[in-house]
Amino acid sequence: MDAITNTFALSCAIVVVLFAWKIVNMIWVRPKKLEKFLKNQGFKGNTYRFLFGDTKELSMMFQQSKSNSKHIDIDDGDKILSQAVGFSLQSLKKHGMF
Repeated sequence: MDAITNTFALSCAIVVVLFAWKIVNMIWVRPKKLEKFLKNQGFKGNTYRFLFGDTKELSMMFQQSKSNSKHIDIDDGDKILSQAVGFSLQSLKKHGMF
């Protein structure tokens, strides 16, 4: 009976370790590998930030554009573009197209 309990406990421990590795791989190892792979190909960009990524920057830019909401002249395309897709526009200016 003791051998069966030990085997079951060992099996459960192996399953827990494999599950933990899968989670770590999904949220840390794979994104870092992808980041390294893209940088080796010459792509620039922000570094990987655990779980939340660029959410803080995105929300700050959204709040800023929301607080600065004024009537925009329809002929001024740059202001409309910066209000509509500010984060993407800033990323393109910061990192370039390619």
